[in-house]
Amino acid sequence: MARSGSGVRAVGAARAASLALGALVLVGAVGAAAAVSTGCAKRKKPAPGSAGSGSGAHAGGASSVDPVERQAAEQATAASASAGAAAFGKAFALHQTACTGGDWSQCVDLGIDYQEGRGVAPDMAQAAAHYKQGCDHGSASGCTDLGQLYDRGDGVPRDVAQAATLYKKGCDGGSPLGCNDLGLDYKDGTGVAPDDARAVRLFTKACDLGNADGCTNLGYMRSNGRGVAQDAVAASELYRKACEGGSGQGCHNLAYRYEHGLGVPRSEKDALPLYEKGCGLAVPGACDNEGNLYERGTEIPHDFDKAVALYAKACAMKDATGCNNVGHMYEQGHGVPQSDAKAAEYYKRACDDGLALGCTNLGQLQKAGRAGP
Repeated sequence: MARSGSGVRAVGAARAASLALGALVLVGAVGAAAAVSTGCAKRKKPAPGSAGSGSGAHAGGASSVDPVERQAAEQATAASASAGAAAFGKAFALHQTACTGGDWSQCVDLGIDYQEGRGVAPDMAQAAAHYKQGCDHGSASGCTDLGQLYDRGDGVPRDVAQAATLYKKGCDGGSPLGCNDLGLDYKDGTGVAPDDARAVRLFTKACDLGNADGCTNLGYMRSNGRGVAQDAVAASELYRKACEGGSGQGCHNLAYRYEHGLGVPRSEKDALPLYEKGCGLAVPGACDNEGNLYERGTEIPHDFDKAVALYAKACAMKDATGCNNVGHMYEQGHGVPQSDAKAAEYYKRACDDGLALGCTNLGQLQKAGRAGP
């Protein structure tokens, strides 16, 4: 049966933390690659423990345990273990006392407690109120964090223009994240008129102030010649700086450039540890691409167990490409017992999440009468 293969995620820009949305390169039935346009992702505060390390690969032959269920359980266990409920409870009480006493920086920390459910039940309206309290009294990070809530409509009505205003206030006050987020607004024309040159200046400021994702985004602009002269070598060095600073998307983008020889010598062996680091920093595309090297790389020994574990990790992070790739492994019986039913389950999950390749693969199984009832 002619069918589409597993998917590979390529590069994009990042909005802080570790979220990424980039180009997709999908490996087709005859091995051809087709690129889809790039994009960016809004920042969300990562839940404690969400950036796990390693691939979770199992040793030996194919396991009968669903790999995505295993990864989801491991991620939940890591989050629970890192939560430190008692310590968070004590910290929340101290933040509350300090904020009430007029320490406005602690009001911002209290807002983070409410946003992330640290020592208290999550309450986005309370988070917004405490971020505003800090922002109104000169906390640049409070302005930035409040801007992100307006950006997403969490605890406040969604208002991207107000978000941009708050990012500017945060950036002007010295918040590197505020500069990065305002740069993305100018890049995308979100809440402000698009202005690539201004976006570059803001990403540069964020990067210079130590925001690793600002370096990633500046590298993205360099790579694409947006608001600045295109320079593949300079872009690669910015991604390297970003990765060393803890930007998972920076690691992912640099790995992709090594895999494809963009501004650096082509080397899957150099790409592999960078994908691994990006995956450990909770960038699902890095997990997908690391898995792809183990499944079908030319320099890396093939290891289907590692490949399926990495695809499963991406899928457990709600990544449609990862879910499609798990389906592909089930259909082929690579690293997991062959199962058309399981393949159809994961192709459907990818399709439902908007990945056309998942829909194509599910349709091929259905056409062949292999997808079950």
